[in-house]
Amino acid sequence: MSLDQPPKKKRGRPPAPAPDPLVQAFLDAVWVEDGLSGNTQAAYRRDLQGLVKFLGGRTLDSCTEVDLLSYGVERFEASKPSSANRRLSTFKRYFRWAIREGRMTSD
Repeated sequence: MSLDQPPKKKRGRPPAPAPDPLVQAFLDAVWVEDGLSGNTQAAYRRDLQGLVKFLGGRTLDSCTEVDLLSYGVERFEASKPSSANRRLSTFKRYFRWAIREGRMTSD
């Protein structure tokens, strides 16, 4: 390769978005408490990041019951029952953690 030629662009996946700080704090906490597998952590991260994206710039701590129901309805058609159940479990666990940590006042 000559010094006159620009470097070739790498192909592949675009860089992952920066993790949401609340999602990361939750994942760190449950990893310390339960030693979750990498696959479980990745699934929790995907589920919570999907909700963060749905909230459109609002934080998870501002999420309401209506937000969760709306997100569930939006995802219903594209989800397998097992994925929907896992998402529900993830959200329950996150919001229990958020209340325990004093980040939210109601479940």
